[in-house]
Amino acid sequence: MGTAASSERTATGPAGPSSDVAPRQRIRSRWRGLLRHVLVVIFIGLWIGAVVYPDPRPLVGSIARLQDPPVDASAVGAVAAALPNDYKAIEDFAHDYVEYRPSWTVYGLPWYFPNVGEVLQARAGDCQARALLAASVFEAKGMPYTLRYSFTHVWIDYPGKNPANMEDAATAFVSDDGKGWLAKLPKQIPLWSIVKNRVAYHWTPMPLLQKIMIVFGSLLIIGWGQKPRLRRWSRRARWPVRRRAVA
Repeated sequence: MGTAASSERTATGPAGPSSDVAPRQRIRSRWRGLLRHVLVVIFIGLWIGAVVYPDPRPLVGSIARLQDPPVDASAVGAVAAALPNDYKAIEDFAHDYVEYRPSWTVYGLPWYFPNVGEVLQARAGDCQARALLAASVFEAKGMPYTLRYSFTHVWIDYPGKNPANMEDAATAFVSDDGKGWLAKLPKQIPLWSIVKNRVAYHWTPMPLLQKIMIVFGSLLIIGWGQKPRLRRWSRRARWPVRRRAVA
């Protein structure tokens, strides 16, 4: 009896700790996998940022201007004096003066918020540049207006305006009437339109070299993230070959 009990304890004793170790190892493995996936996303974001903004100062300055639009009445004094006190005429002037071109082709950056002096000098830019120029003229003339931002467009709203196609206040998430930002969740978020607009604005005009660097670097980072899985696949692929060789 003693021998049987002793052998039973010997057989069952080691099984307890080993059965606890396996779940712990699986949990640790899952957490390591999750951490690796998170790091992959972070590294890809950092890599894309380094490729498109090798000098981060324009990005930092653009974010600051987005928070506090650089409307400058003094920079457009002569222009404002030559224009009538008519909203539509001023808006049409801004559209005609600023040739629409994405930031890549004007400043060599995926996104840049210029000041009024840069807009007047370049005579080209995107919807931000046009809205900024018109807002500065309105400011110089003391005409009330509201800057509106959506995920696809920046525009000027004013009393009696007939909104253009992309100028839907329901899609705006930020408004600024000169008294500071009024941020809110938009009533409408047209996701497909946003994706198409961002691809057309940021990716399509991007120089080929930057595109190649982004794709190649991202693939390398993803490969690093999948390294443990690739090793397992490699072992599984080699195992049948070894077994056949032994047989």
